[in-house]
Amino acid sequence: MTTGLWLMLYGTALAWAAPSLLGRLTKTGLSPQMGVAAWLTAIATTVIAWVIALVLIGLAALDGLRNSSTVALCLELFGLSEHAGLPGLSGSIALTVAGSAVSVIFVLRTGRSVARLRSRSREHANAVMLVGRPTTCPGVVVVDAPRPAAYCVSGRPPAIVVTSAAWSSLGQSELAAVLAHEQAHIAGRHHQLLIMLRAAATALPRVPVMKQSAPAVAELLEMCADDAAARRHGVNSLLGGILAMADTHPVPAEGLAAAGTATAARAMRLAEPTSSRARWTQRAVLGLAMTSMLGAPGLIELLCHH
Repeated sequence: MTTGLWLMLYGTALAWAAPSLLGRLTKTGLSPQMGVAAWLTAIATTVIAWVIALVLIGLAALDGLRNSSTVALCLELFGLSEHAGLPGLSGSIALTVAGSAVSVIFVLRTGRSVARLRSRSREHANAVMLVGRPTTCPGVVVVDAPRPAAYCVSGRPPAIVVTSAAWSSLGQSELAAVLAHEQAHIAGRHHQLLIMLRAAATALPRVPVMKQSAPAVAELLEMCADDAAARRHGVNSLLGGILAMADTHPVPAEGLAAAGTATAARAMRLAEPTSSRARWTQRAVLGLAMTSMLGAPGLIELLCHH
């Protein structure tokens, strides 16, 4: 049970401490793909630590029913050699029951949220495909609107929506860059990832790593799409398209828009590219952070069972 207790404490500490650290490390977007991976690693490690802890504590509760009612708590994680006795049976049962209840609630709420968000996204995609005018670009429709805007929404099939104002006002290269940005979202399945993160945040809104991951990852995914579009059509074309649509109203919650999230920060990032050394430095730091998060449970096991 001692490993289970420390894993539960580690998962809790990670859930509360990781958002602040990752927010500072990934805010600049020097390596947005690594930033997304770091946030997902924090979430996955937190959940895995809690699940393993719940299993170990549950097994300890079953063992306590047959044998001892106490458990030794390893203190070597704090540099101490001794072990402290804890009430094992009652604590194990209480933690198992509480953890199982939270797990069931989390799974049910997440499942309902995912189903609702997917349904809304598909309905929106079907609606714009019906009311929009098809174009020569597959999956791209034009919707009459006085303000320039472009966004994509997942569905079967997914749709890229461009307002008539954007279609007529953007230059050919700018429009191509904006469409490439939206196509990068679809190809990367960014909608599905954000749906899962938003559903997890809905299920556990008081857990910081769940609550803060969705908006942080949304910004990083926009930067990933920016990079893909800039590689194909150049930074100037993409910047022109983003700035032309920067003053539009917010797009629907189901959509991912070229100018809908952190527009100013992304424009500055594109206009003032950083050095290759800075990008590789951040990748190394994020890689070290992910390795530390994933390796900590093994260290806990080693210290408590060496």
